[in-house]
Amino acid sequence: MTSVPSETFSVADAVERVAPSVAGVRARRLGTSSAFCWRPGVLVTAASAVGHADRVQVVLADGSAVAGSVRGIDPGTDLAVVSAEGDWPVVERRLDPPARVGDFVFAVGRDAAGMVHASFGRIGAVAGGWRSWRGASLDRYVRLDGGLYPGHMGAPVCDAQGQVLGLASAALARHHGIVVPAATIDKVVDALLAHGRVRRGHLGIAAQSVPLSPAMRTAADVDSDTGLLVAGVGEGSAAARAGMLVGDVLVSVGGRPVSSIEALRDLLTGDQIGSRLRVVLLRGGARQELSVEVDEKRWQGRC
Repeated sequence: MTSVPSETFSVADAVERVAPSVAGVRARRLGTSSAFCWRPGVLVTAASAVGHADRVQVVLADGSAVAGSVRGIDPGTDLAVVSAEGDWPVVERRLDPPARVGDFVFAVGRDAAGMVHASFGRIGAVAGGWRSWRGASLDRYVRLDGGLYPGHMGAPVCDAQGQVLGLASAALARHHGIVVPAATIDKVVDALLAHGRVRRGHLGIAAQSVPLSPAMRTAADVDSDTGLLVAGVGEGSAAARAGMLVGDVLVSVGGRPVSSIEALRDLLTGDQIGSRLRVVLLRGGARQELSVEVDEKRWQGRC
């Protein structure tokens, strides 16, 4: 646990600082989870807390509820945006310095009766950019050690001064909680308010990394020692329309090498949707080039 001088630190004071920004969110058949004010009139919560609901009940401090409109969800980052009328103060965010292993943190939730609850833990692991099993990128991997109480899904995770590090999610990893970082929340909120979803590019292929032999590298005229073997092509997909075939080995897309699924996904950002990218591949050991128009991804799975 990070040491904090006792005269400058009070858990109760820190919780009290954050609590006015926290609401409960009640969706049909999903119980009550937590949310917090990210921008005026805009609450963020966990996508897994609202499911496919268009409307939710937002629980206030006195236990009463107001109607909330779900502006958009992003299952990949487990984030949802809810608009509601209320006077919640916007949370104070901590972007720098980043969380460190061993930092003391707490989550603040609000239950169906409007009561504030707090749970405490520590940061168990941190790393750089991370991709969830649902295929979305987070700015940092931040593992939360210490169980999340029921209702704390979607709650703000705060440091000892009451600054918000991110959002508590139990849906992005199987055996522990994840803190969705504040930087990721900001970008996803922008996208959800603008489009109702996070737009990601999509070629419609299943692929796996394969080593490139010296002969293959010479034929493709690339320096990379790894490519992507196309194992499946979706019917009617961008890849199918471009003429891509099972057995092709992709070596570059849009002028950038693709040595892994992650590298390809990182290339297929929302601003690439509708644009045409040059694909260099090997087919039967010979170099070929295709032009593919990037589709918008509508489901989990293929790239």
